[in-house]
Amino acid sequence: MDSISSAIDTLAQSANTLFILMGAVMVFAMHAGFAFLEVGTVRHKNQVNALVKIMTDFGFSAVAYFFVGYWVAYGVTFFQDAETLSAGQGYDW
Repeated sequence: MDSISSAIDTLAQSANTLFILMGAVMVFAMHAGFAFLEVGTVRHKNQVNALVKIMTDFGFSAVAYFFVGYWVAYGVTFFQDAETLSAGQGYDW
């Protein structure tokens, strides 16, 4: 009975991880959709500027989430030593 409970817990954790990853993929695709929308609404000479602005915004927001948002969401910060981060082979994240 204990192995069934462990298997259900593992399956639930895997489903939660899949849900988070699919959300991240959809947000990434949303950035591409907004890029196409904005490039389609500006003049031809301004399209490169619009794409650079969108890519810069995505880059800054990804870095900000990595250092601040992940800490707020999960209570784990990446400003720790390697031994602390690798404890439990990363499953604590």
